[in-house]
Parts: sequence; structure tokens; C-alpha cells
Amino acid sequence: MSEPARRRSGAESARKVLQLLLEFDEERPTRGAADLAGALGMPASSMYRYLSVLRETGMIEEVGSGEYRLSWVFVRLARAARAGGRSLEEAARPVLESVVAECGETALLIKRVGWSAVCVDRVDSPHAVRLQFSPGEPMSLHEGSAARVLLASMPLAERRRYLASVPELTEPVRDQLQTDVETIVRIGWTESFGEVDDGIWGVSAAIRDQGRVVAALGVAGPLYRLQQSDRARTIQLVISGADEITAALDQG
Repeated sequence: MSEPARRRSGAESARKVLQLLLEFDEERPTRGAADLAGALGMPASSMYRYLSVLRETGMIEEVGSGEYRLSWVFVRLARAARAGGRSLEEAARPVLESVVAECGETALLIKRVGWSAVCVDRVDSPHAVRLQFSPGEPMSLHEGSAARVLLASMPLAERRRYLASVPELTEPVRDQLQTDVETIVRIGWTESFGEVDDGIWGVSAAIRDQGRVVAALGVAGPLYRLQQSDRARTIQLVISGADEITAALDQG
């Protein structure tokens, strides 16, 4: 195998390991090898090889027969993540609360982790109908307003590699996404209609730190309670909120 091919193979293996770890969440804290292999579309033999490496490094542990869970190593990593991201989250939290108080819908702080969008904080709507996904849950980078804002922040070559890696995207859809993303790069925000959950409208704007997009501020809620005037007002709240967080990051 040539050296470039070996590097590509190594990068793909590393990506698979990271995707494997992201399959664990609060809803499913333990997973079986066959279950994980099916979720990631890989042979069981490969899955057992990855699980063996993760066990050796102490990142997962076996519980019961053929079931695995994340080890306590991730408690330490979670503390490190909170410490490293504290300035962003501290700057964003009062803005999230203010936006919810103003518009009555759920506000979200979303970051990009590799080729996933991840909610790192949220303030819920006081209404009974709310969003279903939880902080920490990975999402695609091409569905939803916050995801596309983060997709737009990626270098062009990496963005194209990501879009090419999504098998369900047809060429026309991929081209339309590229066009949409170019608009987001220019204006810094976008909205979505029912892309992640049916009947849910969302709007998100880019948060920057020293000129670099580091997160997205988003609001999402059911269309039946968001008339055009409500959406227009919420768009302005999100844009100004993202600008407020950006200013706070630039100052400190």
C-alpha cells in the first residue's frame, strides 16, 4: 500500500472509532457489538477489533455478556470539555435565556465536532411542545439551520468531502446545498422548515471568536405558533443574540 493510501486508511479507521464512541448516549448507555456494527454499517469482525482497542486504552468497558459502555475516563474528558468551552457557554447562556424570554421558543447553542453538529446548551420553551433531541446528541451537518451555518464555516474542500460522503444526497440536492451554504457564508444566518423534525421551523446565526465561526445560536419551534411576523422578529433576535455573544468573546 502506498503512503498516501495508508494515511487515508488510517484516517478512515480513526473516524470510525470516533463515530463508534458517538453512538453512546443517555438513552442508550450500553450497546452490543452487533448493534454497533449495524449502526455504523461495518462487519462484526471490524467492530470487535475497534472495541478491543478501546478496551485496551480504557475508554470503554464490558458490562454483562457482549454489552459495552463508556468508561469513567469520559467523566474527566467532560470536565475538560466544560473547562475549555466555559467562555463560550458562559457568554452564551444569558443570551439563550433572553432570547427564550423574548420569543417563547427553545434556544440552542450548537458547535461542530468533526463532521457532526452537537448541541452543547439549550434553554427550553415554556410551551408544552418542545424539541426532542438532547444536548450532546450528534446531528448531521446538512439538515437544520444550525447545522448548515456550521457547514458553511468549514473550508471549501472539507465541505465538499463531507457532502460527497453522504450517500443519500443526490447531485441536484448537493448542488443546492452548496448554493445555500455560499449564501450563509455571505450573510451569516439561515432558516429551515421541517428539516430535522416535521412541522418545526428553525433559524440560526453564526457566533464568531476573533473572526472564526465557533458555534451557532439557534431558535426552533412549531410552525403553527410562528406566523410570518413572529418568524421575522425571531430572526432578528437570533442575529442580534449571535452578535452579542461574538462581542463578549472578542472582549474576553
